[in-house]
Formats: sequence, structure tokens, C-alpha cells
Amino acid sequence: MRDLSMNLKSIDVSLVLYLTERAARPTSRKRYLWLSKSGDGWLTVVVLVSYVIANAAIQLFIVACSALAVERSLYWTIKNTTRRRRPPQAIPGMRPIIIAHDRFSLPSGHTSAAFLFITYMTHQVSPIWGLGFIWATGVGAARVGLGVHFPSDIFAGAILGSCVALAMGAVFL
Repeated sequence: MRDLSMNLKSIDVSLVLYLTERAARPTSRKRYLWLSKSGDGWLTVVVLVSYVIANAAIQLFIVACSALAVERSLYWTIKNTTRRRRPPQAIPGMRPIIIAHDRFSLPSGHTSAAFLFITYMTHQVSPIWGLGFIWATGVGAARVGLGVHFPSDIFAGAILGSCVALAMGAVFL
């Protein structure tokens, strides 16, 4: 079991270093920064509010906001319980491209929120929203490339957001 743990850790570190090197390239930097910023929440709010207004979907909006409240509560609890150090603190000599807003990395909040939104819309509105998983995955990859998360943080965020979306959708709609 220890060998598996060490192997996963080395994969995590290798991927962070590889993606950070790619994100540091001038041609890639803007894409990584845009993808990361698109996961800040503004894009989700604009798209969700536009959908709600166009379709008079007030119940969908209320449940989506409730799902976000549950997800954020779980996210902060997990993050402050695990207290996993971010890559620059865990990998000697590593320099991130951006500075994270908080100290801990597990799970990725940007990724969790992106997967919450896309999973929720895919299951409650239409399977065509599933194309948004490309964007949500890109948000997570950008966070790794910018040096503020490990890939396992992204995976945990994707699982958290998806599970909350499915649970809230099943309970309330």
C-alpha cells in the first residue's frame, strides 16, 4: 500500500511540474489564466441567471443556489480538515504562476464549483450541457498548471461537485 501511495504522490508532483512548465509559456499562459478565472464563479452566475430568466426556471435556480451552499460548506470543511499544503509549499523550489487565495489545496474549489454546475445542468436540464465537462476539466487543469493544486485536488473537487449536484437534484427536483 505504501508503494501505491508513493507512486500516486510522484504522479501528482510530476504532473504539477509538467503543467506548470507548459503554463509558463507565453502562448499558453493566457489560456490557463482565462480558464482559471472562468471558474471563479462569474461565468456560472451569468449562464445560470440567463437560463433562469429565459426559461422562467425559478425552482431550478433555488435548488442550484442550495446545492452551491451545501457544496461550499463541504468544500471548506474538507479543506480546513485535511490542511493539505499547496504545491509550492510541498515541492522544494517550485514557483507558482499565481498566488492562491487561501493556504490549503484539497479539494480544488474552482473545480468543485465547475463540476457542480455542469453536473447539475446536465442532469436537470439537458444532456447537451454535458459538453460543459470539457470546460470544467479545463478549469481543473488550469489550476494545476498555474501551480496552486495537485491533480488529486482536482479529482477530489470534481467528485465533490458532481456528487453534491446529483444528490441535491435527486432530493429536490
